[in-house]
Amino acid sequence: MEKISVLGSTGSVGKQTLEVIKEFRDKFQVSALLARRASDTLLNQALEFKPKLVVSYEEPSKDWLSKLPEGTEYLQGDEGLTAAVELADRVMNSVSGIYGIKPAFLTLKLGKVLLASNKESIICLEKEVIENRERIIPVDSEHNALFQLINLLKRDYLKNIYLTASGGPFRNKSLEEMKSATVEEALNHPRWSMGKKITIDSATLMNKGFEILEAKHLFGVPLDNIKVVVHPQSLVHGAVELIDGSFIMHLSPTDMRVPILHALFYPKRQKYPFGKPKITDFSPIEFEEVDTERFKSLYLARWAGEMGGVYPAVLVGADEEAVNLFLSGRIGFLDIADIIEEVLGSVDIKDPKSVEEILESIEWARDKARETAERLKG
Repeated sequence: MEKISVLGSTGSVGKQTLEVIKEFRDKFQVSALLARRASDTLLNQALEFKPKLVVSYEEPSKDWLSKLPEGTEYLQGDEGLTAAVELADRVMNSVSGIYGIKPAFLTLKLGKVLLASNKESIICLEKEVIENRERIIPVDSEHNALFQLINLLKRDYLKNIYLTASGGPFRNKSLEEMKSATVEEALNHPRWSMGKKITIDSATLMNKGFEILEAKHLFGVPLDNIKVVVHPQSLVHGAVELIDGSFIMHLSPTDMRVPILHALFYPKRQKYPFGKPKITDFSPIEFEEVDTERFKSLYLARWAGEMGGVYPAVLVGADEEAVNLFLSGRIGFLDIADIIEEVLGSVDIKDPKSVEEILESIEWARDKARETAERLKG
């Protein structure tokens, strides 16, 4: 049986990972579950899957600990994180945001297979990702699709790769309408149900900016050959353009369990147990150019990728804080990109040489974003 540790088990991808594992109990052993909070959800997952280890960063109550199943150990914080990775053959890193960087680093350092569902870690750990590509299986639907397509081809045949974006809630909105957008409007994603941070990133299209940098690191494709198109139906998750003018696309239902299933079983394939998709389900299919004037996050991400060094970490940190400021009502929607742009333009720190320095660079960018927001407000 394959030993799986699910990090971020109480989030959307973590829950869906356990849904898939539940369908294949004879194939997998859940070695560890990790979440930030010692919640009822984490406890119920432990009771159902009976892992060897449960980890939280929030200290649990004695009553909570007393309810863990017999044979399940509890550890807190980074000690638990390291133990969770050590117990696994494959590690699903679905920890959200910047908190997923250390889990990804540890997974690669300890020689485990990383099922990568955290964007920030792939962006910030460029050296580690490039050195360990053979042990990384992307889980995000876009990169999982490209991973499958690229593995079918001779690299000499590849011209461009395409990431698809739904366009988010503001696809057809003017800059004036976006300027006055509320938090509720920005969280109203037309296709996916996700956490608040990534939903706002989808509304600004910064998630696609992040995905451009991820694709560069994961697949070794130059930035100029990574394209983004709006695809409102979210059925084509990735496409490749070949040198002979052909395009090959990956289609699947709008269901994260599809890439999760692929990543769990790769290089083998397993029958999809959640329904019977039909090819007629994938109609219609439309593509549109991205309006980079309204969605300048794409430009900012490309610029950070071209600069390299500390800039991707600064991009991640500035975005993390700007989104938090928007969600708390302290800045407007369009201020998110403006703040990120100002932070990127004011970098005066050195390139990070370790994961600790990467995290310090992110914190510098978060502080700078708060300062910038206060100045804009003033």
